Amino acid sequence: MKKRTSLFLLLSIVLTACGGVTPVPITETPTPRVATQTSTPHLTNTPIATPYNWWETPTPETVPGYPTPLMPVELDPFAKNVPVEQADISTHDLYIGKYVLRNWCKVDESIKSYCAITISSLGEEQVEVWGFPVLLATETGTDLTGRGYPNIVTVSGNGNAGAEIRVFEAGNTLKEIMDVWSRDFVRFENLNNDQSYEFIANVKIWSQFSYCQAGGIPLVYEYDTESGYINKTSKYKEVLSSNIQWGLDYLSSYKLENPNTEVPLCKVYYLVTAYLVSGQTEKAWNILDENYSPEKAAEYKAGFLSDLGSLVP
Repeated sequence: MKKRTSLFLLLSIVLTACGGVTPVPITETPTPRVATQTSTPHLTNTPIATPYNWWETPTPETVPGYPTPLMPVELDPFAKNVPVEQADISTHDLYIGKYVLRNWCKVDESIKSYCAITISSLGEEQVEVWGFPVLLATETGTDLTGRGYPNIVTVSGNGNAGAEIRVFEAGNTLKEIMDVWSRDFVRFENLNNDQSYEFIANVKIWSQFSYCQAGGIPLVYEYDTESGYINKTSKYKEVLSSNIQWGLDYLSSYKLENPNTEVPLCKVYYLVTAYLVSGQTEKAWNILDENYSPEKAAEYKAGFLSDLGSLVP
């Protein structure tokens, strides 16, 4: 089983003054410093899952065959009239296959962390990803799906709401294959030793029918050739085994210390949520049936299904 912990790249781009710019290659064995003769993607035989920890992209030249910088246009009303300028956060000019990635940030000092990453190629509409800030994950430039094309992974911050994780396939056309929210960027991991890597997110569930919450619930997204990354947590329920065990211990401890008291819903909310999102519905309902009257258990079951919606398989 291959496992990697991902880190954000804050100011990891090294700008040099050598003559000429070389794009990040698509090779079978990525290396820290790279150079290549080709600027178009080609298929590889095996998936690449080692991140490029060092992107060497000297400026200010633009590689022939790539578009020159095009300032992003913000559609959100927030600070729409505040201009942006190209910046060095995750990258200045990063070449992935036929695409060039650039960072842009607001020039206003009070919102300078409001930034965009643009993904550009000749003949294609520019893709713009915004965030507070928006960064490239170290998986950018690697093949996470086994299809032989490099992927671009962006992480958009949004205050206390967590981060939006988007994955693009940089093939002959740019294709978005994942767009999920997570409390933080967790990791890509090959859980079943096939040709693609799963993404493990970390979510927080706020109950709408009670005052309870469940923070730190893992969700597993698996790559599908037709639909991109989709929630398949029930297939990988072992990922939640430690979370479920914690919930069982927490409930047992409370009942031991309070033998003649009805268990508050918030004492089981995390456990029941973990069971439900991992496809173990019968075990989830057993927890409710064992601790509440039939009427209250039925009310709570309906509440959980409403709270979790499509997260319950």
